[in-house]
Parts: sequence; structure tokens; C-alpha cells
Amino acid sequence: MGYHLDEQDDPDARSYDYPDRTLLARMVGYLLVYRKEFLAVIILMAANMAAILYSPFVLKHAIDIDFPTGDLNALATTALLYVGLQIAAWLTGYSMQYLMTGMGQRAIFNIRQDLYDRLQMMSQDFYDRSTSGRVISRLTNDIDRMGELLNGGLITTFAQVFIVTMIGAIIITVDLQLALVTLLAMPLLLVATIYFRGKLKSAYRKTRKTISIVTSSLAESIAGAIVTKSFAREKTSIARFNEVIDLDYRANIEAGKAQATFFPAIRFIGGIGIFLILWVGGLRLMEGTLTLGTLVLFIRYTNQFFRPILIIANFYTNVQSAFAGAERVFSIIDTEPTVRDVPDAIDLTDVRGHIRFRNVTFGYIEGTDILTDFSLEIQPGETVAIVGDTGAGKTTVVNLLNRFYDIRSGSIEIDGVDIRRVTQRSLRAAIGLVLQEAFLFMGTVRDNIRYGRPDATDEEVIRALDTIGARRVLESLQDGLDTEVGERGGRLSEGERQLISFARALLKNPRILVLDEATSSVDVYTEHAIQRGMRMLLRGRTAIVIAHRLSTIVQADRIIVLEDGRIVEEGTHSELVAKRGKYHSLYSLQVQHALAAR
Repeated sequence: MGYHLDEQDDPDARSYDYPDRTLLARMVGYLLVYRKEFLAVIILMAANMAAILYSPFVLKHAIDIDFPTGDLNALATTALLYVGLQIAAWLTGYSMQYLMTGMGQRAIFNIRQDLYDRLQMMSQDFYDRSTSGRVISRLTNDIDRMGELLNGGLITTFAQVFIVTMIGAIIITVDLQLALVTLLAMPLLLVATIYFRGKLKSAYRKTRKTISIVTSSLAESIAGAIVTKSFAREKTSIARFNEVIDLDYRANIEAGKAQATFFPAIRFIGGIGIFLILWVGGLRLMEGTLTLGTLVLFIRYTNQFFRPILIIANFYTNVQSAFAGAERVFSIIDTEPTVRDVPDAIDLTDVRGHIRFRNVTFGYIEGTDILTDFSLEIQPGETVAIVGDTGAGKTTVVNLLNRFYDIRSGSIEIDGVDIRRVTQRSLRAAIGLVLQEAFLFMGTVRDNIRYGRPDATDEEVIRALDTIGARRVLESLQDGLDTEVGERGGRLSEGERQLISFARALLKNPRILVLDEATSSVDVYTEHAIQRGMRMLLRGRTAIVIAHRLSTIVQADRIIVLEDGRIVEEGTHSELVAKRGKYHSLYSLQVQHALAAR
């Protein structure tokens, strides 16, 4: 399969197309937070520019006055003044750069923090549309490009603009004719900048997109390494990744061509300015209408005039790269989550666990419904199992109860309160969720079990493991609770990870417990141990159990059979088997499969 940039660009990245001035203003805003440092930089910048701009006048004085008079003392004083100005320029420049780098790094820190905060607040549908690699690229590559502006580059560029303006004003007051000759190159600079502006912006936007694709592809290949090996698809994976990096290579070559053309053009235009000064100034020097010191002053100022322009031009490419990254970062920061607390949301407290779905209709894709006019009532303390074929809507019920998504119509209530009227934090605090795929964070076993209750004691952690019959897991680990689980729990078996996720949910002590295929990853022995512990745990709690293994739910108070998003049967295990309907067919098929496997 081939990669095309338009298809591979982040589907969640809405077309914000921010104006450059908006991006610039927002980035400067992150610097202006540090007002004292910013003021110090401005003062140092003014001192630095004063030293730089006054130096050519010192040379003019030496050439036009000190040299002709032969006054060695005056010449020594002038030379010392010139050296002093250079030292002052160096010290102020160093101090200014040091402060700017500190401000820039803190600004980058704040941008990363704002972006991460927004990512944590995003609704689940955002992550359904976005790959982890693209999100990581925003936090790393794109913000790094912004850092090229914020780490002093932005303020330095403003300083160069000011220097150019001041030099233009100075040379006009010194000699109007030579000043006009110097400024003849300005229209060419303006035309070149306007011409290359669009090319550079487009090129760097494309490089931001391609590096995002590279990061996404790399993250995917690492996560799926075992699948790649199991199908012996290493060569295919390499070929696909080569396509991706080739896309990035070509995008960067295109940007490099634009940059390589821009800089020589600016240098050439600067050379034209020097040529004109030498020609016109030389003629006037020979005519006696211009002093040598004034000509040297103009040559120095012309160099200083075009050097900042070259710096600005050089930095302009970084600006376009930073703007391309800033667009992608701010597009996420400015995106509101689809699931939000209402302004007057209340906390869900004193939960009894009375759950009611009223005529709920929902689909992940517009126009395609998973649940249609779905209604279900679960009494406090009742254990309800939900079964059905793949795609029937079982997990969707769990997702909606946790309000990972908002329903299209109907309502979901807990203890008579619509969950859209309560804070998401208090809602999810009342629900303990164990998923089919146990996700563990890097850290110790203790850290992961205490994830929902960081203040829990070791005794409480061990009690949670005992409750689900998982003490043997703890005893089998070399370092016990201090065992490092590795990335995504990779150092533990699948069953061990699932048991830890069980203990994590139980330690949270929720009033509502949701188990979504939670025992599918454990062996039969472990499953039986969990079932013994679960009977004690579920006592007095409301529980929703989703399971493909129907043998694990025979003790449920009620079993709901879903088909195409609708309830087609409900009752106890014995009642549903006696009906000889959908549930009977599913159960009989599993029993036959189990017997055949013996």
C-alpha cells in the first residue's frame, strides 16, 4: 500500500489556517508571562544596539580626525573606546541571549503543558480518530520547531529589524545621496521575501505533516512488532516504512530547495548594495565631496544593514517551520472536547447504583446507530450480565455509562440523575472499570494497583489481591509489590496484568463495577479463583458483566441478550436456557465447543 500525504494527514486536524500574525501573537504571549526578564532583555538589547551602532562613528572619527592630525593620544583614546564598545556589545549580547534562552525554555515548557492538559481533557472520539504517533509528534517535533523561535530567535529578529530601521535613519542624516543609493536594493529584498514567503510556508507545512507520519508509523511498528514477526512480514514492514521516510525526505528536499534559493538571493542583493556604495562613494571621494571616514562608515553600515536582513532571511525559514508546527499545536489546544461538563454540573455523591437507560440511541459514526431506542434498568446491588454477538453493542453500553461518548437521544441516569448533569470526574469515580485488554503504566505493581487510590496502604493493596484470589501472583514475583512491570506491563504475563487491573479497580472501592470481557485473558484456574472472590466483592454493589464465556455469568441476577443494539431476551441463566432462544443457542455452542476441546 502506498502513502499519500493528503490521506495520511491527521484526520482530526481541522483546517484552522491561522494567520501568521495570530500565531506570532500567541507565541509572544507565552514570553510576555515573564515580564521582568522580558524588560531586562529589552534594556540589554538597547545597550547592545547602541554599542553596535556607535562603533562606525568611532572609526570615522579615527580616519577623518585622528589619522590626519597624527595625535597618538587621541588615536589611543579612540582605539580604547572602540574596544570598549566591542566588549560592551559582547557582554550585553551574552546576557541578553542567556535570558532569552531561559524565557524560551520556560515558554516551551508551558506550551507542552497546555497541550498535554488539553490532550488529557479530550473526549474518546478524538483518540479514535488520531494515532498515538501523530499526537506524540505534536508534543515533540512540532513544539521543538516552535522552540527555534522562542529560544531567543524571536526577540533577536525584532532586534535586527530595529537595527535595520535605525541604520536607515542614521545614514540618511549622514549623507542623503549615499543613503538613497544604499536603499535602492530594498525593493529587490521586498520582492524576494514576498516571492519566497509562500514557497517556504507551504514547504514547511508539508515537512510537519510528513514527520508526523514517520512518528506515527514508527510507533505503530514498535507496538505491533510481535504481530509482524509472527506473520514473517519484516521485509514488508521495512518497505512500508521506507515509503514513509521517502515521503519525509522528498518534503524536506523541497523545503531545502526553497531555502537554498532564498539565502543566495539575499546575499546577492546585499552585494549589489555594497557595489553601489563603492562605485558612487569612490567617485565622490575622488571628487573631494566625500571623506574617507564617511565612505568607511557607509561600508560598515551597509554591511550592518544587510547582515541583519540576512539574519532575518535565515530566521524567516525557521519562522515558517515554527508557524507550521504552531498551527498543529494550537489546533489541538483550541479544540474543545465533544464531551464536556455543563456549567452547573453537580458532583455525584452517595451513589446507590440504580442505573437506567431510557430510549438511548447512539452510533460512533454519523448515520450508523449501534444502539437504537435502547432501554434498561438495573437495580442497586444487582448483577446484570450482557451477552451477544460481536458488534451487538455490549461494550457501547459500558462506554456510554462512563460517558466516554455523549448519546444522540434518550438519557442515562444513575440514582435518578442524568449523567450529563454531573461532573465526569465524580461519575467515573463511582464506577470501577476492568477492560479486556489490561493496560499497566510503567512503574511497580504497587503503583499500578494504587493508581485510583494513591494513598492506599500496602495492607489494602494486598487485601485487594486476596479478594480476587491473586495472592499467588504476588508471591510469584521476585520483588513482590516492588516489581517493575515495564512498558504497558510487558514484563508480566497477560493473566498477571489482568489480575492487577482487577485489584486496581477493587481498591478504588466503587459502588458500580463494570467488567468488560475482564476474564478472557486469564486461565481457567485463575478465572475460578476470581469468581470466588467476585461473589464476595459484588455483594451490595451494582455490577455489569460483559462476557463471551457464558460459564462465568451463570450466577448473574439477570442476563441481557443483545442483538443489533436491541434487547431480544432477558432473564436468569436457567430461564433463558429453558426458552431455547438466542441465549440457549450461544450457550449450547460454547458447551459443545468445550466438550470437543477435551
